[in-house]
Amino acid sequence: MKKIHYGWVIVGVGVLVKMTGLGFGRFAYPMLIPNMRGSLGFNYVEMGLLSGAIMLGYLIFSLIGGILATRFGPKRIVMASLLCGALSMFSISRLSGLFPLLFFTFAMGAGGAGAHISMTTLPMAWFEERKLGRALGVVTGGTGLGIIVTGLLLPTLLLNLGKEAWRQCWLLMALITFLVVVIGWIWLREKPDPMTLLPSNPEGGQKPSPLLEKGSELPLKTIFIIYFIFGFAYNIYATYFVAYMIEEIQLSERTAGNIWALFGWMCMASGLIWGFISDRFGRRKALLCNHSIIAFSVLLPLLLRQPFFLSFSAFLFGATFLGTVTIIAAAIGDQVLDKRASVYGLVTLIHGFGQFLGTISGGYLKDFTGSFQLTLIVSLAGFLSCILLTAINKKG
Repeated sequence: MKKIHYGWVIVGVGVLVKMTGLGFGRFAYPMLIPNMRGSLGFNYVEMGLLSGAIMLGYLIFSLIGGILATRFGPKRIVMASLLCGALSMFSISRLSGLFPLLFFTFAMGAGGAGAHISMTTLPMAWFEERKLGRALGVVTGGTGLGIIVTGLLLPTLLLNLGKEAWRQCWLLMALITFLVVVIGWIWLREKPDPMTLLPSNPEGGQKPSPLLEKGSELPLKTIFIIYFIFGFAYNIYATYFVAYMIEEIQLSERTAGNIWALFGWMCMASGLIWGFISDRFGRRKALLCNHSIIAFSVLLPLLLRQPFFLSFSAFLFGATFLGTVTIIAAAIGDQVLDKRASVYGLVTLIHGFGQFLGTISGGYLKDFTGSFQLTLIVSLAGFLSCILLTAINKKG
């Protein structure tokens, strides 16, 4: 019986880390807003402040978490970040005041960032370039798994547990996160033995990786710019697409919710699919194809408003979104050796600023024009810019 490469154990734990650190720590809050607001008596401004605290913690600790992982090792930072997230979720489930909640939502966002950055860079030590993309793709899929788990679990709890149900939801997520801390402490390892790295090909030959061919990589500066623009463009679509369907196209909330659910389901597989493609054809070619498809997904609702085409748009967007995240992480893993976590933390920080500006710009354009049309056109222009930058920039 063939022995399983231990790197895949690292990947399996990584799925759970991303599920709890990001899927719970960053993406569960919007589902709990109505129940929390009704229970706490907050207005939407105060609920928005809590959401902003999560994002601020995530942004700041994207860079700090990477620096700490470089200095102390990614496993320690993964464990500390998840423990911070678990304790923050537990505290949120017990508190009612705005300022204590602001502190712990900030800490939860910070924990999500630390876990995300460190866990993304940990598999880079276990896989050589030809396998790295698909390994990171599986790990990235943990975020989609977290979105699906919360999407299936939390509405049932909110429906059956009454006005204070949000407290039980946070408590349950805290317990699951703490369990993942224990699993990670037991199973995660930082460095493989020299003989445990996957061979470059099963036959043991020296077949060159397509990533090493001249001109197949992107310069690091270009990666930073592309990821900033991608964050700007994708967050416009992700934030306002459902509102566009409900307010402008006049679909029911149920129909729009079902269409958007396709996004979460496709996120599960998109990282693995695009990781494999980037391993096979190179990061640059994969990124070109990925951004072409995601640009088409944004163009569709601008031209065709029937539910089938809107569903197809959400399907394509979900099938490509985490693919970009995976390809960028693998591209950095290919080029940066000694300070991967710090560099990935910096590129994630820049990506986060892009998301922040995208959300603000999209809302301003909607208020200014009274329509989401220009908002989506700006998102499309961002993805087209990514295609152009990827096409004209080569390394080597």
